[in-house]
Amino acid sequence: MLHEVLLALSGHPSPLFGQHGDSPGAHDADGDLDILSPSEKGLLNSLGQLSELHTSLRTHLDGIAASHRSIISRAVATSIRQTHLARFQRKIIDVERRILTKDPSIVGAYNIVPLSTIVSGFGEWQRRMQWYWDAACFMRPDHESKSKDKQQECTGAALIDRLRADTQTGYPDIETVASELSKVAEAAWLRQLASWVLHGILPTHGADDFFLRLERSEEEPEKVVRNTVLLPSFVSKATASSMMFIGQSLRQLEYHSQQPGDRGTMTAETHALSREHSIHLARLDLPLDQLHLARAVSAIRQSLSQGVLQSLLPLSEINLLLSCMRRYFLVEDGDFALTLIAEAEKRVLAKQQGMGKLLQDHPAKALQSLSVKDSELAQCMAQTWKSLASRDDDDDDAVFTFARHRILLAAPGLNNSRPSTSHSVSSSSVKVSTIEFGDLLCTAPTCLSLAIESPLNLIFNTRDVEMYSSIHAYLIAIRRAHLRLSDLWRRTSARRDYPAPSSPRYSSTQSGRARLAKTRSRHRERMAATRRTWATSSAAIFLLSETVAFLEGEIIRCSWDHFIAWVGKPPPIEESDDSGVEVDLETSGTAAQRDPETIAAGHRAFLAALVYALLLTDVSYTKELRALLGNVDQLVLLFVRLLDLQQTLDQDDDAGLDTTHTAADERKAALDLDRARKKVDSDLKSVVNRLRQLDQERIGAARYLDLGSMETGRFETWKGGGVDRLLMKLEFGRMRDDGCDIV
Repeated sequence: MLHEVLLALSGHPSPLFGQHGDSPGAHDADGDLDILSPSEKGLLNSLGQLSELHTSLRTHLDGIAASHRSIISRAVATSIRQTHLARFQRKIIDVERRILTKDPSIVGAYNIVPLSTIVSGFGEWQRRMQWYWDAACFMRPDHESKSKDKQQECTGAALIDRLRADTQTGYPDIETVASELSKVAEAAWLRQLASWVLHGILPTHGADDFFLRLERSEEEPEKVVRNTVLLPSFVSKATASSMMFIGQSLRQLEYHSQQPGDRGTMTAETHALSREHSIHLARLDLPLDQLHLARAVSAIRQSLSQGVLQSLLPLSEINLLLSCMRRYFLVEDGDFALTLIAEAEKRVLAKQQGMGKLLQDHPAKALQSLSVKDSELAQCMAQTWKSLASRDDDDDDAVFTFARHRILLAAPGLNNSRPSTSHSVSSSSVKVSTIEFGDLLCTAPTCLSLAIESPLNLIFNTRDVEMYSSIHAYLIAIRRAHLRLSDLWRRTSARRDYPAPSSPRYSSTQSGRARLAKTRSRHRERMAATRRTWATSSAAIFLLSETVAFLEGEIIRCSWDHFIAWVGKPPPIEESDDSGVEVDLETSGTAAQRDPETIAAGHRAFLAALVYALLLTDVSYTKELRALLGNVDQLVLLFVRLLDLQQTLDQDDDAGLDTTHTAADERKAALDLDRARKKVDSDLKSVVNRLRQLDQERIGAARYLDLGSMETGRFETWKGGGVDRLLMKLEFGRMRDDGCDIV
């Protein structure tokens, strides 16, 4: 029977324990062995459970090692199968040897081998084998080995975290085996990582289990996407960001090394750096330590950034891109904003002229029905650049040339730029309001976009361009409303009597004088009727002009100057890394410029803080402001319509001609205008009230954006530009009409 027991423990079927079932650990000794006492049957049952665990575990591990989607799980399964279960097999052989040699520690008097002694000899393996089975079922549930459904299989990161957690169970034997398997799992993960950080190549096997992957589409030939679920917990966010940046930089270097020119010489330098960087990974001890791993990755990133990346992406090219964003997206160039608005207005007016009756009867509906083709947007942008080029005396303006070939005006979603590769593990901590401002420029949704090409996509990502587009649409919408209201004051006929009082035609005869008196009386009535409209327009102009001055003249200008000063300042040795760990002086040295990853992280922090300071994160404020800008458009359209109608009536009446317009048409137009004026009045109060609420809400720590865990590259955002400063300016220009505040 002892022979049968040892064979069963080795994984062979035995009549002592009957047929193996579907699940381990639920088998009793054969009831036909009546010669055994109940205690012996109990002892034999414990060995049967161990035998069942061993047999099922081997079968299950074979399936995992052969077909699991995770290379890490395959490595762990293979290690359990070939190393840990081999130890169990050697234990069986050792017990058999001791029995055959009649070792006194196991063989008693009269050559009797107590069954309890054998059970106690395998006692340590009961808990250990159960732990192996639980780990195997964690990698792939038992039923999954038959269904082949890989959706329920664990990831390599989850397995590594599970093994690290099991080293803290309190059982020394479990701690030992869990630590050994952790080394195996992390060694497999480190080999995957080495392929990426040394060569910029995703692992060939088990790529679905790596935290990075490539996505390709017609719009974006290549885009690196990350999944933090597949990232082990011992990897910090800053370290993961550096890992991603290193691989992306290597892919950029490989791309440029294949291009003709001087950059093709980068291949030899890249290979030399790979050999040097592999030394940093080889020095890591297993299990991996978070601090040591962060230090190794930081040393690799610093070496790469201070080497070939400075020649691939010098600070001059970075400043060129940033200058382009400042001048055109953040509306530093006023001529660009005015020209773009003027070109868009020309095309909108040309479309309105063909609407005729619809525009007169239902102006709001007419504006909503306007559609703009992509070709018209392209022509608008081309004409804008042409007009700016004719005014610009400096033919060597690098920023203008750079922007002219890359900035596009198109419908949202139509972005033909190269996909960005500058991504952070932590997404932006702010969310731009969903209120749309891009549909005010051309009465149809449009956005200004920038084609980011390699290697500049190491600094900018598509999210950054979208945020810049949102800021540009926001600022342009406010400027456009201010310009349209200001144009009302340029209509001389709306502010002067017609005809002139000195005209002999009306002063020489009694009928002429009577007609002149009637005309003047009509003009006085019109001026009295439109006085409220002029007051409301003046109040709206004041609010919009002060808002533009605050947003552009204070928030954007001060924030940008602070950020640019940080970019241009060479980092000291102790700040040349943003991972939170110290870097060896030999590897860091004195950096001539900040590395692209640090600049990208600082730029994301700057942009997030800027959006927050511009109030673009507050849905209530942007909703009220958007309603104001839309109603200002209605007010201007109806006011111009009324003025044109009155001018037509006066001219026809003066010439004695019949006209298709009547006094009823004028009264209806005046009524529509008064309704639009009341909406603008209400919106002005709503905007100011929301600003006052924000002034009360944004106090203390909420005055400035809390970046939280967002990576900043150790960039300290500009602190200033509170809402109270804008409100203080508005208080000086408060206007009253019949005792009610307009602003």
